[in-house]
Amino acid sequence: MSIEAASNSKKSRPSSSFSLLPDEIVLNCLSRVPRRYDLNISLVSKTLRSLVRSPELHRLRSQLEFVYLSYYLYQDWWLRFSSYWITFRPGEKTTDYHLEQKSLSLVDVPSPCLGSAVSVGSEIYFIGGQSVPSTKNWILDTRSGHLRTAPSMKVGRMKVVRSAHKVAVGVVEGKIYVIGGSYEDSKVEVFDPETQTWDFAGEEKVKSESKFSVSMKQKVYMVGKGGRVSSYSPREGINNESTEVLSDKMKFLCVVENVLYACFKKSGLMWFNTKLKVWRRVVDRDGKDGKLELYSSAAQKMVEYEGKIAFFGH
Repeated sequence: MSIEAASNSKKSRPSSSFSLLPDEIVLNCLSRVPRRYDLNISLVSKTLRSLVRSPELHRLRSQLEFVYLSYYLYQDWWLRFSSYWITFRPGEKTTDYHLEQKSLSLVDVPSPCLGSAVSVGSEIYFIGGQSVPSTKNWILDTRSGHLRTAPSMKVGRMKVVRSAHKVAVGVVEGKIYVIGGSYEDSKVEVFDPETQTWDFAGEEKVKSESKFSVSMKQKVYMVGKGGRVSSYSPREGINNESTEVLSDKMKFLCVVENVLYACFKKSGLMWFNTKLKVWRRVVDRDGKDGKLELYSSAAQKMVEYEGKIAFFGH
């Protein structure tokens, strides 16, 4: 092959650039990228800058982005159960958000008593019982709103044990880990959503003394009374993370970009320093925390949304 032919062959190779794709496909890809990366994407090219700023991208994101706030059952005087799930979605404007309440379609679940919740992809898993140990689990398909039964655990577990310690549930590498949730020390169970099977993660029996649990950095973090922090990983087992005990009551816990945040009744919003193993108060740019304390003290729910902390009140 001549040098000229080789040169023409190289020129004829198709480019992998986004510029060769239809706008519809590019927008569909961008809609799945967190908003915090919009500035970096807009610096790549004029075309991407235009698409990032387009109303169509906001519309697509509005259809995809939501936060599952809660799922609840209530019983009226006539012993009839009503089931709903609530989502938090962005509105037409970038600063406009609203709540949506939808009725659930219960499939083969006449009157479920749901335990701890954890999400994997578009499905929410409810693990064990509420105040009575149970091996039963349920799966909520958020796309259809259908609630169906899931494979049972090997050990009966419940959300609250002795009104103090709760079962710890988290996701590590796509698998669900369940720690504690029974009156006696028990083995950690792991559920594989792909094979739909439960198994013990190890032979060691452990006890969860947490009130809240979240997934972060390939571990299940558990926070108990006084802000005591411990963690569980499939490789290391249970480890104590905190060196201090706070004389305060924790209300909520969430993770934002691999940082553990907690809302305390008196101290307000705090974050956990994993290196020093201590809690630190969150302050604004002026070094003040009065407004944050006001928001956190009045909040009824705290969740992560688009790299930010969202507070919900009455």
